[in-house]
This record gives sequence, structure tokens and C-alpha cells, in this order.
Amino acid sequence: MGPLFAYSLVPVVSVALLLCFTATLRARNARGLAFYCLTVAAWSGTLLMLCMPRTMWLGERLVSIGTFTAAGFLHAAYNVTGQRSYRLVVFAYLVALGLTVLGAVEPNVLYGPLAMTRGPLFWPAMVLAVVAATVPLVHLLRAYRVAPAERRPLLRGVGIAGVMTYSGGVSNAMLLSSGYALPFGMYLVLGGLLVLAQVIGGHQAESDRRLLERSLLYSALAAVLSAGFLFGVLTLMAGSGQPFLVEYRVGAFFLLALAALAFEPVRQGFQEWLGRRLLKGRAAASELAEELVKQEERADQSARLAELGQFTSAVAHEVRNPLGVLAAHLKLLERKGADPEALSAMREQIDRASHFVDELLRYGRPRPLELRRVDLRATVALAYSTARQGLGALAPETAFEQPDGEMLELEADQAQLSQVLVVLFENALLALRDVPAPRLRVMCTQEAERVRVVVEDNGPGIPPELLPRLFQPFVTGRKREGPRPGTGLGLAIARGIVERHGGRVTAGKAELGGARFEVELPRTQTVMAAATGA
Repeated sequence: MGPLFAYSLVPVVSVALLLCFTATLRARNARGLAFYCLTVAAWSGTLLMLCMPRTMWLGERLVSIGTFTAAGFLHAAYNVTGQRSYRLVVFAYLVALGLTVLGAVEPNVLYGPLAMTRGPLFWPAMVLAVVAATVPLVHLLRAYRVAPAERRPLLRGVGIAGVMTYSGGVSNAMLLSSGYALPFGMYLVLGGLLVLAQVIGGHQAESDRRLLERSLLYSALAAVLSAGFLFGVLTLMAGSGQPFLVEYRVGAFFLLALAALAFEPVRQGFQEWLGRRLLKGRAAASELAEELVKQEERADQSARLAELGQFTSAVAHEVRNPLGVLAAHLKLLERKGADPEALSAMREQIDRASHFVDELLRYGRPRPLELRRVDLRATVALAYSTARQGLGALAPETAFEQPDGEMLELEADQAQLSQVLVVLFENALLALRDVPAPRLRVMCTQEAERVRVVVEDNGPGIPPELLPRLFQPFVTGRKREGPRPGTGLGLAIARGIVERHGGRVTAGKAELGGARFEVELPRTQTVMAAATGA
């Protein structure tokens, strides 16, 4: 095998290891992707052994380890599609193990010497590889058809990466077994890995992704500088005084830089582990990067909120003045004995428009946080009472299960936190108006340094098509006509308040059969949030 084929293998091994370490140490729920990248790295490594005289014999016995890539891709497909049973994945790994052991014991069964000829089981193995590739692709296609729009790029990326890697692997096997050591198949494998890098990036937190991107650049520069220093020392120590050949120097630069990139996640993980033990109380690089991302998001959000505040103030001014004039003329018409039903309808529309303007101002000009210690359970009871009073006769008689137990405190703005709960309770009570035996349940729990409030009801629930957009402004499940029409801003305001507290709010289906809203908040606010009130 020529040097061109060997050099085509080095970036494949390095990128596969980089993605494997990244998925293992930095990504979330990406175990299948990590195993898949590891199998590609191992297979490419055995091909690289075939290119070196000292390890040629070992490469001949281990080259059939490439069968593990099919099992690894099936594992990755099961991982991203959320399959529950992994029996087929275990079976695929066992088959791959059996073929690898067979190739190690009888190296000429699948391939001839240096994998440049075909053994008696070559074609059955190729057919098995094609069948093995079809199964995960079918799983991905089925999941893609029913997946929401935001998950489709992930599934599409895994599918494209698998097709490219399989095509490259089969092409490489066909060329090698025909006596041609050409790198075209490995270029396809490398392209598939680069597509997979985008998929693994989607499994990372934003801080980890930024930290990795920047540190990779620094490690590449450090590798080049280290290589230059190393070559200088070795040249001076050379007995003959002759400099190394240019191809070896360029190749060594190439190998050293790629090795530094491949093991960068491992270096970061070891550095953070060592730093936590030697420098207790100091923030690790990933923690600093995460805080930097949060500060950048806050700065960007503050700029957008300032612009939105100016816009909503202008809109409120232009709308409130005409509403005031209409309300004044309405009183004049009432004194002159106009039709009471017509006046009532006009007053209802004016009140509705005024309510919308108030909601718009709350959304566009959020108040700064006034933080203090808050009793969460007492705030829940107060918010429920406020919601019932606000709805008046519209609030049905509901079996309310409120949280009990000891006092559960957190640091928050009580008025704004109560506003969040009032929005959730009002939505739940309005949804329960036509339910025969309405139930509303609230649970408060504490986990480590965070608290969770869950509001559930046994109403009709949230329409599935509305769920992905539920917290966006001007999205509502209530009709525009009716005794209490929705403005589409209540949940958007609630989400903004929760996020300014450093928490998150989600929605889904409740165990009671209706809607479920979950609010998660930190028990203690950060110094930055307390100082800025944002």
C-alpha cells in the first residue's frame, strides 16, 4: 500500500477519535454516536496497520473489525430515534464479534494477504454488510416521517453520515480486494464523519461547543509549534547532521497536529479533573465558558428587550388614547339613554383592548427582579386565590390539591413569581369549565439546588399541534370570542419571568389526562442576576 492511502487514513482515525471523545465527555445522550465513531476509528486504525511493515501481520488479523461499524451505526440510529429495546443492537455486536474473531483466527477467510485479494467469505460478508446498513436507515426513515420539524435535521444528518460512511467502506473494501490501494473510499468516510460532527454538536451544550471550537484552534497552533521545536532538537541530535527528508517532516507535522486535535477533549477533561482536586474553589474552563454563554445571551436579550420596550410603549400610547376617547363617549351615550345591550358590547370590546395593551406592556417592558426569600407553598396558595378572584363567576368549583409539608423557600421576586402561577391557574380553571368533575393539582419538590412546581389538571389538555409554539407570543388555545378570550401573551410573559430567574418552564400531558406545566427554578439567584435584576 502506498503513502497516499496511508495518509488518507490518518485524518479519518483522528476525526473519528475526536468525535468519539467529544460525544463521550461533552455531549448528552450520545452513547450510540460515541460507539459508532469508536468503531470507525478502530477499523481505520487496522487499515493503517496494513501500511506499516512492523504491524502488517496484526492488521491482516484485525481488519475484519470493520464489521463493528455496522453494529455501531445501528446503535447510533437506535440512540437518536429513542428506541427502548436494544436486543437487535446486542445481536449485531455479537455477530460483529464473531466475524472479528473468525478473521483473527483464520485471516484468509475474508481477505487475502494485505487485504488485497478476496477470501471465500468475502461476498457473503458484503451482502451481510448491506443488509445491516438497511436496518438502521429504515429506523431513521420511519422516525423522520413522524418527527417534529426541530428533530428532523438531526435524523437527516445521522442518515446522511451513515450512507456516506457505508458507501466509503464498501468502496474501500471492493478496491482493496481488487488490488487497488486507492483512498477514494476513505474520503467518503471522512465526509460522513464531518456530517456526524454537526450531529454531535447538536447534542452539546452551547458552552461546551464554543469551548471545544476555540480550544481546537489553540491546540492546532500548539501542535505546530511543538513539532517545530521537536524537529529542531532531533536535527541537532542527528549523528550524520543530515536534515530529515521533507516528506517525513511534513508528515510528522500532519500527524502531530491531528493527534492533538483528536485527544483535545480528553486533555480538557483531565485538566478539569486535576484542577478541581488541586485548585478547589476555582472555576473550571467549562464552567467559565458556560457562564460566558449565559452572559452573552443575557446581553443579547437585554438589547432585544430594550428595542421591544420602545416599540410596545409607542403602540400602547397610540392605542390607549383612542380607547380613552371611546370610553368617554360611551359614558355620554349612556347618559343619553342609548341601547344598554349595544353599550355593554362596546364596553366589553374596550375592556378587552385595554387588557391587551396591559399584557403587551408587561411582555415588552418587564420589571427588574426584586429578590428576597419567598415561601413557595404560600405563594402557590395566594396565586390560586388571586386567579379565582380574577375570573369571578367564570371559575368553576374545582377540587384543588395544593402542596403540603414544610416551608420550601427560594430566592425570587414574589410578585412576578405569583404572576406566573396566576397565569397557569387561570388557564387551568378556564379549561376546566366544561369538565364534569374538575381537578387541579399542584406539587412542589426540591432537588439539590433547584425547586420544581408542577401544575396539572384533568381538562381537555393541550392540542399537539399547539405544543411546540405554546410559549411564543400571540399563540393561544382559547378562542378570540367568548367570556375570557386569550391574548396569546400570558404564557410568553410567564416564560420570560421564569427565564429571568434562571429557570425554565415546560408543558406536556398530565397524569390526570389534561395539561401539565412544570416550572423549574434555582433556589438561589446568581450574583449577576441579583445585581442587574434581569
